[in-house]
Amino acid sequence: MKTKRGVSPVLATTILIGFAVVVTSVVMLFGGDLIENVKEKQGANIERTLECDLLSFKVTGVDGNKIIVSNDGQEDIYAFFIRYQGSEAEAVDSHHKQTIVQGGTGTIIAANSPGIGDLEKVKIFAKSVAGSKGNAIWGTCGQTETTVKF
Repeated sequence: MKTKRGVSPVLATTILIGFAVVVTSVVMLFGGDLIENVKEKQGANIERTLECDLLSFKVTGVDGNKIIVSNDGQEDIYAFFIRYQGSEAEAVDSHHKQTIVQGGTGTIIAANSPGIGDLEKVKIFAKSVAGSKGNAIWGTCGQTETTVKF
């Protein structure tokens, strides 16, 4: 009979500990970047929340499907979230780009989307932006909700 020899317990333990150290190092290497990204985004979310408090607008008039909006907040508005409510359905324009400087006015065209029927009302929310230019985070500011009935 042949005698089979296995790996000694000391060598097996050393290999397992080395493997655990390598796996832990790889996880920490990738996890560190993830934690940094989360910290950066949380900071941007706080900035976005503070900016929402500075955004304010009001509808000053309606001319057909044109909604005239004035920015009476403390910051420029760069985009809106618009919810179109028709007689048969709803439609959403989640990122309507429209720059209105502080103290200025602008026009939002209320587009009647196919399939919603007759346009009954439009809900408009200002959007704020936070973060760097390449890593911008957009957020809808709920407290700025304004409804226009047609």
